[in-house]
Amino acid sequence: MTWTRTLTAGYLVCVTAIATAQTPERIWLQPMPPTRAESDWYPRAITIVEGAVVDFDHQQLRVIAAGDEAETIVSARRVIWIEPGAVSSEQADAIEQYESGNYANALSALPAILKQRPPVWRQQWLTMMAANAAWKTSRADIALELVSQLDRRPLPPLVIAWLPVAWKNGGQSAVVVQAAKARLQDPSLAVQLVAASWLLSSADRSEATSVLQSLATQTDRTDIARQAKCLAWRTATPPQVAASSQRWQQELMKLPMVWQVGPTVTLVDKFQSAGQDESAKRLKWSLELTPIHPHPALQD
Repeated sequence: MTWTRTLTAGYLVCVTAIATAQTPERIWLQPMPPTRAESDWYPRAITIVEGAVVDFDHQQLRVIAAGDEAETIVSARRVIWIEPGAVSSEQADAIEQYESGNYANALSALPAILKQRPPVWRQQWLTMMAANAAWKTSRADIALELVSQLDRRPLPPLVIAWLPVAWKNGGQSAVVVQAAKARLQDPSLAVQLVAASWLLSSADRSEATSVLQSLATQTDRTDIARQAKCLAWRTATPPQVAASSQRWQQELMKLPMVWQVGPTVTLVDKFQSAGQDESAKRLKWSLELTPIHPHPALQD
């Protein structure tokens, strides 16, 4: 199943259908919250807009819908996924390699792809894909360096969602642990977040937990702070899971949709380990039937 079909399966989707001379980008947008005059009884539809992306940064998406002349500006937090209208054969092959689990091949293709100078937002996403591929092939030092380079400028929430974070418990290889320990106090807060996630199932768990607690208090990097708060759920004991499960699920639904997949994977893992099988099953089905976007954690 392709990413596009997986993404839309089971969702109520409102499509803004537009024809263009060139193949348009397809953009999935989180629905706007209902106004006071509107009912919130029924779930609001995810919107798919087709058009040309003018720019996409940490604050906004600027897009010209095909058939329009004026730009439409959308908050970056509403952008769930962008399927580019046309990519080079090299990009298409790298993505196919990644989807197929051939992570080394996907990683090796990145330098040549970046030399083609795709749009900056696309470069960022491709680089984060490569960071995940590096982590999955135990080239953790490369993964962390790619994250560090990207974190030198503000990133769209969609790119932040693709940080190579370990969202569920499970041991990491010695190479990954060593790389994480070396950069746990990195100047990049995104690197700290990733490194801490890799160490939560290691002998350095307490250090990683302290880093997450510090990151969760960041007021000028709320993107990292919110991720850190959710990642800290991994450290909860079964009694703590039972006491906090309802609150955690409420906090999950308050996140922008683009950030919900990773924390949902964490909750499935914690609910299963705490014996809350029904809650775990419900969240797991939501990921399998209606994934918000093709998050790397869903490939595990």
